[in-house]
Amino acid sequence: MSAKPLWLKAVLRVERAIGGPVEAAVRTDTYFDLVTKATRVTGTVKRKVSGTSTRVLHGINLPAGKDIQGVREQLSRMERQLNRLTEEVAERDGNLPDGAPIDASSRGRPASGDARPKRTRTE
Repeated sequence: MSAKPLWLKAVLRVERAIGGPVEAAVRTDTYFDLVTKATRVTGTVKRKVSGTSTRVLHGINLPAGKDIQGVREQLSRMERQLNRLTEEVAERDGNLPDGAPIDASSRGRPASGDARPKRTRTE
């Protein structure tokens, strides 16, 4: 069973026939110039399409991708600030030992336990 399958022989023969010329072509300055130009054109087209789609979406009062990205970034900042404030309040109320971390996935509960911090009413 050391004989190669027929399909593998065909693939290797084709690879040998075209592999050498292709490898030689991708090592030329012309190839690198073409890749550079193609990259520039691709970027230009993406920017134009993005700008057009943004204008169309805004024209029908819908958010574009950059709008959604901005909202996500703002939400992340707010979550970080809320976690920091939750930790500060918990430390002031004496519900956490000094320096005990707040587990972000527990939504403000101390990382060491499952119980929620006690709330006290201040009127």
